[in-house]
Amino acid sequence: MKNSFEEKSRILLNNPHYFFTFMLFVIFSVLVYYRVTVDEVIPTIALSLLWVLFWKNSEQKGRIFLIIASVFGYVHELLGVRYGYFTYLGGFVGGSPIWLIPGYGTIFWSSHKLWKNFEGKYSNNHWFGLTSYFVVLSLAVLFAIDYLVFDMSANPVGILIKFTLAFMLFRTLEGLRLAYFVAFFTVLTEFTGEMLGTWYHPDFSLLSLMAGYVFLLWVCLTINDLAKGRNNRSTKESAAAAVLTTFYIFSLLGFISV
Repeated sequence: MKNSFEEKSRILLNNPHYFFTFMLFVIFSVLVYYRVTVDEVIPTIALSLLWVLFWKNSEQKGRIFLIIASVFGYVHELLGVRYGYFTYLGGFVGGSPIWLIPGYGTIFWSSHKLWKNFEGKYSNNHWFGLTSYFVVLSLAVLFAIDYLVFDMSANPVGILIKFTLAFMLFRTLEGLRLAYFVAFFTVLTEFTGEMLGTWYHPDFSLLSLMAGYVFLLWVCLTINDLAKGRNNRSTKESAAAAVLTTFYIFSLLGFISV
């Protein structure tokens, strides 16, 4: 029976269609349940079980994603609530729901996994190159929505600088696509929670959030590279990383918010 469960888990996690559908169901269910009940226990249990499942089906890089995203994500939420960057319906610890601890790791891991599954299955197809056009078109749509509907118009220059610096962390087309889609999938969760009323940002910007997730992706990949003895950062990447690291440190200290 154990082998059967492991085989089914492997199929679920590695099939892009199954995994995408499964994660949509999980994310929407958790957000709606919490919106209706404000109960933290059931979402925490469900997301913790999922976190463990992902851990068991991960090698070093995947486990780094789970740990770093969970730790950094929850610290960011605690400080963000403290400084008024956003608010939740409830929060057992510091105004932030405890299900965010496993939640951040599972969402970020799954965003990376979704794209790698898709890339692994379809990268040899003749139409795969069209994903670059999707990036351009979807980014234009996101920009328009962010500026006209959300709060990018309050600080367009600062947000665009942060967004540009985040993507300067990646040098190859493959890396840029990975960064974009990981940020895109993760921000869909942010958007869904915002629309459902599970949480609220006084200043909500899609591109600003995407920049943050691109930076988090870079941090995870860099830690993985350093753990394997690899460190081949370019001058441009190092400069962008230094600026963004400084920005996020000051942001976590409550001095600036973009």
